[in-house]
Amino acid sequence: MENNSESASVYDLVTLMSSYNDTRRAILLALAHIYPRSVSGVQLSRLIGYSGKSRSLYRGVISHLKDEEVIQIDQLTPKLYAIRVNNEHPLISVLVELCRTHGENARKLYLKALEEE
Repeated sequence: MENNSESASVYDLVTLMSSYNDTRRAILLALAHIYPRSVSGVQLSRLIGYSGKSRSLYRGVISHLKDEEVIQIDQLTPKLYAIRVNNEHPLISVLVELCRTHGENARKLYLKALEEE
């Protein structure tokens, strides 16, 4: 078995992810799989299969995730944002590492979805 601090971090990550709704989990998983790449709101909406406009996604879920410091948003222009997972967050860094180690197939699917735009 892994050492206790690694197990505790994974447990804390599972607890964090279970506190989120489906949309928030989908966003974090998508962004963690494609890290360090960032995406626009429209690209993120497509990645997670969100049928609404990216503006409504941004006003709700994205702003909450930013407030919780699990994602970062860079404003490139007045209407264009670059959204990426916050790898400096201690639990999100665990998620990114798990996705890198065990999520190569999912990463390929996410990147393919971005290319098909």
